Amino acid sequence: MRSFAIFTAVAIPFSFFSAALAATQGVSNFSPGDPLINLINTSPTQTHVYKVEGNMDNPPTAYGAGQGSLPAATVLPGETVKFQLGRGFIGAFTAMNGEGSRFEVNFRGEKTWYNTDMEFGMSNNTLGPAHGDKQINGKESLAGEQDCLAKANSVWGSVDQGMQQALLDTGYLVGSTGANGVLTSVHMDKQAERKVVNFFQNIAEFNAYMVPGSVLGKLTDNTGAAADKFSWSVLTKELTITGY
Repeated sequence: MRSFAIFTAVAIPFSFFSAALAATQGVSNFSPGDPLINLINTSPTQTHVYKVEGNMDNPPTAYGAGQGSLPAATVLPGETVKFQLGRGFIGAFTAMNGEGSRFEVNFRGEKTWYNTDMEFGMSNNTLGPAHGDKQINGKESLAGEQDCLAKANSVWGSVDQGMQQALLDTGYLVGSTGANGVLTSVHMDKQAERKVVNFFQNIAEFNAYMVPGSVLGKLTDNTGAAADKFSWSVLTKELTITGY
């Protein structure tokens, strides 16, 4: 079981986007139009590290073909890394070197599919189209959350005080109860109780799935179909993961 991830809200100036440095990682045989992920680190002080995984059946044109676990991707403060994935890549980038939100991408096919998995941990990162492309299904273009604590706090006051206390008792949420109650930290892992999953998934409406098969607070056997409820698709081969 992975360790807990704890979050506090941090305001990051937009200027870090424009000031970001550029670096390149991934395949060397990259051609325009091939799958690409921009890794943007908006923090002025923290280095962001992503655990990288690839499907074992990835073709020779893809980064790390035939390998599951791949070298981590490191993004220095204020840096932008262009991660060249190569044609046919399917895999995942997990923030906090495997302890945060897991961003799953599938570049194999006409549509590019992507989603965010927070069942193992959550972090302040988003994944979406690089150039504001409109989604095929018309939903929000960003998966993940820029500020997990703020998202949870936005609905906390509307939760019944008895349920607030029950959620605090789990240890996955820390804060005070009541209409003016405030959360000071939130985290997630695979051992979370159903009430915790329900809060993040259905009450706070995080743009991610907390448990495969969690739809409207219900667990189903058809986990693939349930996870699709939290998947996004675009007609582009370029995505961006932004760390805040």
